[in-house]
Amino acid sequence: MKVLPPLALLFSLAALAVSLIRQPEPSLEKSSPSTARLETRIRSLENELAQLANATRQPVNEFQDPLTNQSDSNLPLDPKDSAPTKLEQQLSDLGVLEHFRKQKAKLAEARSIVLDSERDQWERVKTLSSLKEGGEIDDEIVSSMMPLWTASLEDPKGGYLRWQLLENLRGTTNGEFRTNILEWIGEEESSKMRGQALETLAPMASDPNVTEWLEYLAENDSEPRIQERALGILGNNNEGK
Repeated sequence: MKVLPPLALLFSLAALAVSLIRQPEPSLEKSSPSTARLETRIRSLENELAQLANATRQPVNEFQDPLTNQSDSNLPLDPKDSAPTKLEQQLSDLGVLEHFRKQKAKLAEARSIVLDSERDQWERVKTLSSLKEGGEIDDEIVSSMMPLWTASLEDPKGGYLRWQLLENLRGTTNGEFRTNILEWIGEEESSKMRGQALETLAPMASDPNVTEWLEYLAENDSEPRIQERALGILGNNNEGK
């Protein structure tokens, strides 16, 4: 995964903050002192962001002293480095940094809940949606849910649990999950559930076993909409090759 440089990330967050707090510009006749101060503050922040952007685009001097290219970890510590910059302080004042700290903490808590096998299964499954929204579904999360998938097959009322797993784990290409879906889908009587499974299998369409099942459903499923959707997924997969 590509990691954004700190300055680039900071620039993006600051731009977001400015866009969030920007208000329609009032007429000069109705401008209050507080509004004027806010506009001045926004312009100041925008100017500093522009300067930061220009600085990051400066060409590299190929004759530069190699010592100046050392990583920060190899350079002497400067007491001034621990003090927040003006830009960082402005971001803090606007609440941007605090927002992302809270979001990070929320996702960490959600991950802890999902991975805790001692917790109630419904609490774990419902918490999956938070991780999905935050783009935090990975193989560890998917694997932790597979015992719940197995339990749902043994429970006469396990359909809702399977539905939620298919919904919230959609987008993954985890092999264990793929195998579990393929082993089950042939025995599923509900066309709605088969349709849900199709959407979850779509990102895995390049797998030969998934392709085989899609071809089977496209020709033999009793529900015309399932046949049509299976054909659509196959078509999209062929176009992507």
